[in-house]
Amino acid sequence: MDETLFAQYAGDIKKRGIGSWHRTLLGRQTGIFLRWLASQGISLAQADGDVLTGYLKHRQAQGNKRLTLIQALGVLRHFFRYLVERKIVQQNPTEGISVRWLDIPGGLRGYQGPLRRVLKGAYALWKFRLPLFAPHWEAYINHLADQSYTRRTLFQVMEHNFYFHQYLDGKKIQDFSRITPGSLRAYLRYKAKRFQEKHGYSMPLYYRLHIDGLIKNFLVFAFQQRGRPFFPPRSKQENTVLPDSLLDRHNDFCRIHRGLSSSTLSAYRRYLTSLGSFLNRQGIHCLKSITIKYLDAFLVNEAKRLNPKSLQYVVSALRSFFRFLHLHGEINSDIARVLISPSRFRSDLRPKYLPWPKIQKLLASIDRSHRVGKRDYAILMLLAHHGLRAREAAALRISDIDWDKHSMFLRHRKDGTSVQMPTSPQTEEALRDYLAVRSACPAPEIFLTESAPMKPFERAVYGVARRHIMKVFGKLPFSQGAHLLRHSFAKALLDRGAKLQEVGVLLGHRSLRNTQMYTRIATEELREVADNYADLL
Repeated sequence: MDETLFAQYAGDIKKRGIGSWHRTLLGRQTGIFLRWLASQGISLAQADGDVLTGYLKHRQAQGNKRLTLIQALGVLRHFFRYLVERKIVQQNPTEGISVRWLDIPGGLRGYQGPLRRVLKGAYALWKFRLPLFAPHWEAYINHLADQSYTRRTLFQVMEHNFYFHQYLDGKKIQDFSRITPGSLRAYLRYKAKRFQEKHGYSMPLYYRLHIDGLIKNFLVFAFQQRGRPFFPPRSKQENTVLPDSLLDRHNDFCRIHRGLSSSTLSAYRRYLTSLGSFLNRQGIHCLKSITIKYLDAFLVNEAKRLNPKSLQYVVSALRSFFRFLHLHGEINSDIARVLISPSRFRSDLRPKYLPWPKIQKLLASIDRSHRVGKRDYAILMLLAHHGLRAREAAALRISDIDWDKHSMFLRHRKDGTSVQMPTSPQTEEALRDYLAVRSACPAPEIFLTESAPMKPFERAVYGVARRHIMKVFGKLPFSQGAHLLRHSFAKALLDRGAKLQEVGVLLGHRSLRNTQMYTRIATEELREVADNYADLL
């Protein structure tokens, strides 16, 4: 033992005015520790967390009580703080040491799993390891932490799965594969009964669903890792009249020969699956038994829940499918010729828009002091200043922005093309502002959700536009959302003298007929035409 160092330490604690009882305690416990180090041939510079744990275990083996061990550890904390202040050692090895670790197999270094990302205390780590759920449990916590779930959410996940683990243990379920959806339902009934007994009223439905979701999500994850589903797959009834193989052939035909987009093909498949289910209920099991009577009945049934525009899409899918069948000899007559689509007059299809001063007011209203505001502002800039569709903005990738050429690459537009579009300085500034604070996520898309799990925005762009429009203007008398800003962009171009063809190119229209709709909102030009016509008369 270094007598000089010990004497210096004793003199220091005396100068600090510490009472005699505490001085005696500090001196005695420090002396015991230094003598133990000398007996082990360990210098103070070599004393780390493992060495201190070994010292406490040595004291424990000698029969020292828990309170004495806590006092010994407290003295070591005080002693090593003194050594760090005098720069005798570089860092304090007592940080993270707890007497509780003495009861944990392996001690301080005995567990280095994913739970250490969330929990620090020995007791909590030991409590939440949940042996029945291993090895999937800790992998699941790691999975949630990687997706930026908050510590509060992780604690809720661990708490409710811990109680479920206790319930299973009480039911003598020792094999993870024996856990079934019935086990979860039984636990929820048990939990609801205990809640009723404790509070005197029924468990709220939202709380029951909350518990169910926290446990079910883990079980689904764990069973997926085992290569099988937690919920048994539903027995899918094969559609006898429109089998999947036939729908696949139609899908390939439309993709190769008609060049339809994936979203259109997905919608067609959905409508035709509904038709197949309807025909099965009518007792039709052969393609050649399908007549216009059944198709009319199907459309009448669909009209109860769809508006005329949506019903037009359904009729378009049916025409495409029955033309395909007739072309390939599956049916004798071309039923598609007699399928009538609901009438919608083009002159009534007026685009809704906001005047440009209101668009500027909308953009100025967004609070850009935080990350969500910066993201929303960048999205609305793309919609209002460039007329992008919502899905085009959501699909935009970081690599698609060419900062040097001041352009962006739009892939897979609705007309089937990919194009390089110029970007305005204001939009570039908004994108740079957001990318500077964007969450770290491996996804290539620019825009991410801000609540865990972090993922690309996808369809949420519609909600962003609607939320900000309603916040500024309230409920408008026409449809609100991303497309409203697109229409406002087209109107602003026409007001500034852009040609119809130029507007069509910027909007990504396949046909000029789609762009002609915007001439109906050129009210100033139409008024001028009317005035000139009156002068001629």
